Amino acid sequence: MDTNNLNPGDNHYRAYIGIAEQYDFMGATQFNLCFSLGLREKHKLLDLGCGSLRAGKFFISYLNKGNYYGIDPNEWLIEEAIEKEIGQDLINIKSPSFNHNNEFKLDVFNEKFDFIIAQSIFSHTGIDIVEKSVERFSEQLTTGGIALITFVNGLTDTTEEGWIYPKCVEFKKKTIINFAKKNHLYCKKLNWHHPRQSWFIFSKDKKTIPNLFQSHMLRGTVLFDTELKTNFKLKLKRKIKQYLNKYFRKHND
Repeated sequence: MDTNNLNPGDNHYRAYIGIAEQYDFMGATQFNLCFSLGLREKHKLLDLGCGSLRAGKFFISYLNKGNYYGIDPNEWLIEEAIEKEIGQDLINIKSPSFNHNNEFKLDVFNEKFDFIIAQSIFSHTGIDIVEKSVERFSEQLTTGGIALITFVNGLTDTTEEGWIYPKCVEFKKKTIINFAKKNHLYCKKLNWHHPRQSWFIFSKDKKTIPNLFQSHMLRGTVLFDTELKTNFKLKLKRKIKQYLNKYFRKHND
């Protein structure tokens, strides 16, 4: 499939949700992260912002019948993914559930979830949506359930509100952890590889938050992929620049 000429946000089911050439990687790495943190076929998983099922196609195939739930306001993305990626037969066999609300409501299925995943959602939302969504995570997670969320973790907090896709916003690590604390959730930044963002885990149960040794094993490292190596180097350069700016700002005040 030739997607070289597509840009993020273009009207194509692979490009609308991000970099089309990383469609396969971004789906597989989400599945690998969940599996590494204990996801098994018996669990119920909510994919918030499931889009064109780049992760959904892995989860739907793996989970038991009826255990995958996806929310995305863009119904056409899901329909395109079913037609061009996974096929109606798999839908008939696995019976996933979909909802198209655009208000980040998580109680629409009347279920509690063992896993909630939201990849590249809160990189495009204001603080108002993040705060409300984390509150809903607390309500919809099972006692030992976990939510895996990506943020653009930076040195400032956005002051914008609402849904601002395709523009990206950032939050400080301290702010993200405070979102969790306000809702009686534990939170930790993970080292799992992401080309542009950072993974955070939220949970009601401290035992499901990886300790220092466990965190060291959660890397998500990808070998022998030239494109991802380049992205990793760019991300490392950005982090070094951020820390240098923070250092000089601190010592010049």
